[in-house]
Amino acid sequence: MISRPLDPGEAFFFMQDLVSCMNFVVFAERSTPLEPERLHNALQILQAENGLLQTCITWTEAGGMRFEPAPDLPIELQQHHTRADNWQSWIEQELSSPFATGSAPLMRCLYLDIVPPDNGMDEQGQTPVRSVLALTFHHAIADGRSGTDLLRRLLTLMASHAAPAHTTPKVLPSMLDLMPPHTRWAEQPDAAKQLRTTLITDYRRHGVLPALPWLATEASTRTPKLIRLHLTPEVTQRLITEARAHATTVHGLLCAAQLLAQFKLMRATEPTAFFLSCPVDMRPHLEPAPPVTPTGLFVSLISATFQISIETEAAALARDIISQTRLQLARGEGHLLYHLYGLDGSPVPPAALELFRKKSMASLPNTMISNVGPIAPVTNDPDVQAISFALCPMPYQSLFTAASTYQGRLILNVGYDAARLTDANAHALAQGIQDVLLALSSPSTGMGSQVPT
Repeated sequence: MISRPLDPGEAFFFMQDLVSCMNFVVFAERSTPLEPERLHNALQILQAENGLLQTCITWTEAGGMRFEPAPDLPIELQQHHTRADNWQSWIEQELSSPFATGSAPLMRCLYLDIVPPDNGMDEQGQTPVRSVLALTFHHAIADGRSGTDLLRRLLTLMASHAAPAHTTPKVLPSMLDLMPPHTRWAEQPDAAKQLRTTLITDYRRHGVLPALPWLATEASTRTPKLIRLHLTPEVTQRLITEARAHATTVHGLLCAAQLLAQFKLMRATEPTAFFLSCPVDMRPHLEPAPPVTPTGLFVSLISATFQISIETEAAALARDIISQTRLQLARGEGHLLYHLYGLDGSPVPPAALELFRKKSMASLPNTMISNVGPIAPVTNDPDVQAISFALCPMPYQSLFTAASTYQGRLILNVGYDAARLTDANAHALAQGIQDVLLALSSPSTGMGSQVPT
């Protein structure tokens, strides 16, 4: 049973969740329904295998934030019938339903039977034709890679008819425990201060960042929404090929497309600087590198400014983004993030939340992209057509685009907060992203594409 303090990364996302719900949802779309009994059994096994699925988080003055055992509480399972044109609304609801402090487990499951279009019958009376299986995580116990891997494991258990059995739960060391010595910034205050100065200097390298006129950061309500974009396997492969040919990556192109779409919506005529943030998988930068299972949080955030003009070429911008990201990771900025918020592993009292909230909400307005890359297919469940994930942006973020690739198809779940960004502007940004990506993958235009007109 786990009983330990939250490490700085876990504490950061725990408090961010209290500022604005940071749940994320991973979900599989299937061409057939599932059997509920198999789902119940598979959830029991999944919980038995993962120690963090048997914990709650407590927060006290003396002990700070801690994982504590909660072994006898089953994973919550909700089951609903819904129509094909409405199932996304259930995912959006999950993004706005936080886990209460002290509740357990810190993951829940949603199963949707998809029924045919309206034919005058009640949804409950119709035979499902498809299904969606979703897992919702408190961000302190998982990240995109571990979350999608847990979903694949759940689907595999169901397909193999696995029966519940006694299993010893597995637990990974915390991210703090795996930090290389040269990136333990709390032990090197002078070096940490110098790196912070370098980071801030880079933020200011293109001058003052403009406000995003379409983003109502002070809105008091929150309404998560999703816009879904898909690229066919053929278009996705052309994008991969073009990225490699121009010394960049698909992730770089996604970031470039989102920044170019934002510049287009701004209708600026002069060069304009924008702030980009991306979660980064820290596993390759830890010693030893941990696996993706059992579940755990092993991510940080990398942010940088980029200047866009009417002459900006997507390929050049994508190369700049990837080069800057690699530079920042090499400098240890991924390891530094939590230290900048005063989180070093020592107990954090509840009274610290208000200062954290102010610091978080003072973040520069930005746009965010999280790309987990190719997700291995569930080989014994060929009815799985897609696996992807979603998250609602923070109040100071225009979009949170969650990218994944399944069976060769690139899937983008473009998340936005309808209380802060109008539907029209959100759809304009999403259309702008799609236009850039299609132009990049088109043999007639290719990687020299500029902002589409």
